[in-house]
Amino acid sequence: MVSASDRSIRYSRPGRPLDDESTGLLRSALSACPDVAFAHLVDVQVEGVGEQPQLSLFVWLEPDSLRSLRNSLNLVSEAVAGAIPRDRCVDVLILNSAPELLVDVERAGCLFVERDAEQRRLASEAAQQGREEDRERTGSTTWWPF
Repeated sequence: MVSASDRSIRYSRPGRPLDDESTGLLRSALSACPDVAFAHLVDVQVEGVGEQPQLSLFVWLEPDSLRSLRNSLNLVSEAVAGAIPRDRCVDVLILNSAPELLVDVERAGCLFVERDAEQRRLASEAAQQGREEDRERTGSTTWWPF
């Protein structure tokens, strides 16, 4: 079995973005969702998995919303399902569960929604610090199991 740490993952601007109407609907729905602090809409290409990048929505939830994660996930899922065309799919990932991905996701430059700039700043700083600590401890960045 090959682990995620053995594969190269590339985050980039969507090569086949959503149409303007869907983009507007999704942005509005996520902006209205009180549980969402910020979100990035990016293409993700995992080496050796599929030929095409997968459009993915990386969402950072407000800390208080994590107490009722199921409700938060339902709200985000409803926003996505109500906005994207039926012939498209978008992977939804909760960054709070894998904050080590935030540094690379941010680097792609695809911020989609930012409801809480301070929460984004704090999350980015913590992710960067965690990455640096991993490098110091192990010589490389480790992946959390998820």
